[in-house]
Amino acid sequence: MLFNFVLKPPLECAFPRGNEEGNRHVCWFYLTDSEYYIDLGTAKLFESSLGWMEKYKNDYPSGIRFVDYQYSRQLEDLFEILPTISCPMPGSLYTLVETDEKRELLYDKIMNLWDETSSGQWNEEDEKYANIVRNLICYGSLDSGYLRFRSECQFFNVDGEVIIQYNFNAEDEGGCPVWSAGKGSYTLTYKEFVYEIENLLNRFFAAMDKQIETALQVFNESELKESNLVSEHTQRKDYFYGILNAIKNNAYENLIDWKNLKEDLERYLTEALTAEVARF
Repeated sequence: MLFNFVLKPPLECAFPRGNEEGNRHVCWFYLTDSEYYIDLGTAKLFESSLGWMEKYKNDYPSGIRFVDYQYSRQLEDLFEILPTISCPMPGSLYTLVETDEKRELLYDKIMNLWDETSSGQWNEEDEKYANIVRNLICYGSLDSGYLRFRSECQFFNVDGEVIIQYNFNAEDEGGCPVWSAGKGSYTLTYKEFVYEIENLLNRFFAAMDKQIETALQVFNESELKESNLVSEHTQRKDYFYGILNAIKNNAYENLIDWKNLKEDLERYLTEALTAEVARF
């Protein structure tokens, strides 16, 4: 399985304290408290390195092999970028962003030109620059900003394949590698990717069905009174499956206007080259 998680039992989930009496405020988000990772076969993303686990074993007696956080966060971030991923990127554009180095170089060029030409008032040109950054350079970027250490992951849909590029080269203050995965890529077909997404959603909501049922049994009325667990669970399920069904029906395949983006990019790069030549 590509996407993996293990929910904690409801009584072990971390909840905020909701009132002066110190009762737990039980809600759907915190019931997704879990450990999770992405399994790429030869690499597991969001898995701690052996050195990291050894170094901090006394601070975390129960272990810190995988990210320990509410899985709803990664699920929401993943489904936020799924419409973009389901809109295939032309191979001619992918060659411009196929490595970290190429993305950083293109980003610097675009941002420098944007800074030089910006009027200070948001206009159509600003939107075109933003479109290049958002839909080309940052295409399929999985947000992990809530984690302390570098954990970059991008999903590119090109020519019927999903290419997962990752960079987990992060060290703590003492130089100890944080993650077991370093830097690399993994490829599967787009059809396989959509299957993995559907499989993830089915497993997640089957687990959450049981999680909600247990929560209603083990928490008292004062802890549950403001949560609306059942109705929120239904709303969340409808939201995620709505996106999945739209993807399976190819609703987003024309989400990005690649033709116009490419034309804008070529014009800006020509302007950038002209400006560089003029400096000499």
